[in-house]
Amino acid sequence: MTKSSADDRVSLDSVPIPPDVRAILEADGITSLYPPQAEALGPALAGESLVLAAPTASGKSLVAYLALLRAFRAGRTGLYLVPLRALAQEKYDELKAFESLGAKIGLSIGDFDLSNAALDKLDILVATSEKADGMLRKRTPWLERLGTVVADEVHLMRDPDRGPTLEVSLTRLRRLVSDLQVVALSATVGNSSEIADWLKARHIASDFRPVPLKSGVYHDGRILFTDLSIRDIPGPGDALPRLVRDVIRGGGQALVFVNTRKGSEQTAAALAATVRATLSPDERTSARMAADELGTVAEEETEGIRRLSHLLPDGVAFHNASLTNPERRVVEHAFRNRVLKALVATPTLAAGINLPARRVIVRDTTRYDDHLGMQAPISAMEVQQMCGRAGRPRFDTAGEAVLLARSEDEAERFLDQYLSAPPERVQSRLAAEPALRMHLLALVASGQVGTEAELEKFFQATFFGHTVALREMAVVVENVRRFLENHEFLEPVAELRATGFGVLTSELYLDPMSAIVLRQALERSPINPSPFALLAAVSATPDLPPMFLRRGEEAEMLALFTDCEPELLIKPEEDPLRLDLDLFLATLKTASVLEAWVSETPLVELTERFGIGAGDVRAKVEDADWLLFGASRLAIRFQRRATRSIDELSLRVRYGVNEELLDLVRLKGIGRVRGRALFRAGFADREALKGASVDRLESLLKSRPLAKSVHAEVGGGRRRPLAAEPIPPPVTRTAAPPPTERRRGARSLEEFGPPP
Repeated sequence: MTKSSADDRVSLDSVPIPPDVRAILEADGITSLYPPQAEALGPALAGESLVLAAPTASGKSLVAYLALLRAFRAGRTGLYLVPLRALAQEKYDELKAFESLGAKIGLSIGDFDLSNAALDKLDILVATSEKADGMLRKRTPWLERLGTVVADEVHLMRDPDRGPTLEVSLTRLRRLVSDLQVVALSATVGNSSEIADWLKARHIASDFRPVPLKSGVYHDGRILFTDLSIRDIPGPGDALPRLVRDVIRGGGQALVFVNTRKGSEQTAAALAATVRATLSPDERTSARMAADELGTVAEEETEGIRRLSHLLPDGVAFHNASLTNPERRVVEHAFRNRVLKALVATPTLAAGINLPARRVIVRDTTRYDDHLGMQAPISAMEVQQMCGRAGRPRFDTAGEAVLLARSEDEAERFLDQYLSAPPERVQSRLAAEPALRMHLLALVASGQVGTEAELEKFFQATFFGHTVALREMAVVVENVRRFLENHEFLEPVAELRATGFGVLTSELYLDPMSAIVLRQALERSPINPSPFALLAAVSATPDLPPMFLRRGEEAEMLALFTDCEPELLIKPEEDPLRLDLDLFLATLKTASVLEAWVSETPLVELTERFGIGAGDVRAKVEDADWLLFGASRLAIRFQRRATRSIDELSLRVRYGVNEELLDLVRLKGIGRVRGRALFRAGFADREALKGASVDRLESLLKSRPLAKSVHAEVGGGRRRPLAAEPIPPPVTRTAAPPPTERRRGARSLEEFGPPP
């Protein structure tokens, strides 16, 4: 590993960067390169594959960006893979700076696929690995011109949810493009050289940080750092308020990590008085403005908006999956702009989003593990990922990462187990059956493998095949193949060939188990199945992880099961799911949440009733919309007469409305609250709105610009029939196979903690 200091910066002139690119960098204040950047840029600009393992904020992304520009100028396309939507948006915004060079930059993170025509216009695409997987399944022509792929946060191959999709996508892309340049980035990985060997890439590892990091453990009023220095933390109060107050008074910010979303909200509230006392009058004004901005992000109030509105004026906030994406963006923007002095977050924030602080405080080093049914220690890699957020370039001369210990013995253990220990090795998660059945089907359905020999050769090319004897996977592969044949995804013949059902399942990005559940539901569905029966069916699939049952909800859901059992299309005791009763009741809770949503239950009321956050509701809504689309496509094959009911319910789920509002909410800027206001005022549909004046619309919508927009949209007299609106599935987020970003967030244990 290369060791270097901040004094080892390298002039831009020493690296063969084109003058027009150098001008863009200099305009952004970049006049020299950090040592790992300088070491990596030569190979990157020469088209070599490389693995760059260096701490957070050491400039890894710039190396990746210039590699993508090299591909663009060679007439090839570039793909930047990220694990999270928020990180994708961040990278997209940064890459937009290079559009002046003629490069067309695109972003693919939502539920709608980019058409081939739209992709053909792009030179560089930022996407999740699930999006790339979806493009590979559809054999998207854009990928045939691929020159460079960047794998950000490549250590997440060890993640049981995201890892298999990233690993398979990289393997398939390398097989598709023989001269593909792969640039893999990671801050914390114990075996980066092994990943480089797998990718046939140059290995560059460095411990350089532009802002030096001091890490230590707090106990009994002082911090003991790994360099054996000690710092006393003055002032009254418990450990956390003292550490936060101390760094704010020194002109810095504090980022606190806790292990549950409830803990993040309670801790932020407990810190409010401490932080408020440190704010100047100008800082309080800026904080109040951030709170005012929060009130503009949605037409409907949420519990998150209510709670944050009380905290933001005090200069403190929380960040977790209960918040909606717009709410999180307000919090992130306020913290980046130093309006917020303290932010309490769950560990999901540590996975790549650029929110550094002078002092990172890791309060919790355990997390509830539902497999063990108890609290379990988190990994050294994850702790070090959190610690890596300490130190803000251009603002801080040093960053501090502090773990809280309750005793001297625990302090010593933290120093050894987390701060001095190397991060864990990345191990493949591809052998897990839920992931394997999805990817094996995709390989066959897309035509990438057609024989046993080709299948074996593919797995030899994976990271799993590079690091583990393939005989360990042979039994699992055979079991998965037999499962796919028995359930009619694969033809029962010697060669590997997908059935029509198998091809459709793969194109829909469904876990085969989910497709079986939906097929069973459709085959017994009446012509007009009830909305709840359909919602219960999609909620029973592995692709929609159920919500935890709170204490007392078992009896409520059991009573619901008794009442609705005759109309249910899926039964808990049936193969292949065979859900135990508790888990099945949890799926009914998920269906109940969705039913309340489409019945226009106000979000605040809905979240209070079910003990969830607005972010959870949004995640479930997006997944249910996608699964209903899948059910509609499957219905064409198995139960065509149910298609209309499914399509209508899919629209209701997307917008959260009863049937009578479907025409109105498809107007730009009109959601379910504004749609209901228009309906109550006598405007039942867009045709009725044609006679409304802008002034009348403004009085109902409380916005002059929106009133003008609606007036213009309905004034042309063109109406889109409901059936004309496509409902394509998301190609990303798994309880079983590779997750979409949101699917993971819906069930991440660090967010929820143990069931109450």
